[in-house]
Amino acid sequence: MIDSLLLDATEDTPLIDFNTETGVFKISGRALPEDALEFFKPVEEWLKSYVENPLDSTLVEMRVDYFNSASTRYIFNILMTFEDLIDEGKEAKIVWYYKESDDMIQTKGEELSSILEVPFEMKTL
Repeated sequence: MIDSLLLDATEDTPLIDFNTETGVFKISGRALPEDALEFFKPVEEWLKSYVENPLDSTLVEMRVDYFNSASTRYIFNILMTFEDLIDEGKEAKIVWYYKESDDMIQTKGEELSSILEVPFEMKTL
């Protein structure tokens, strides 16, 4: 089993807490890194390794307050990875948390929900 991935949040980057013992993968905070490729590429690479030997069930908890356009593509790519798990007969689910007053984050979640073929739940904070 691959080791868990933990990247602490900064003012401009989200917390990445992918726990391979519990199967709970959390992304929370603000995603506006100066170089989105530099920040997200190692996460994507880690996920490629995880998909090779995943847990039976993975829960993704998204609590992103804000993300810029450069981060949108990487967040989408990360979430698409979980379609691969479902294709392999594993369970995966995305829970998208948003503040009731945050129309932008709610709309982004709804857009992703309509595109991704992963069970997707919208929850207000």
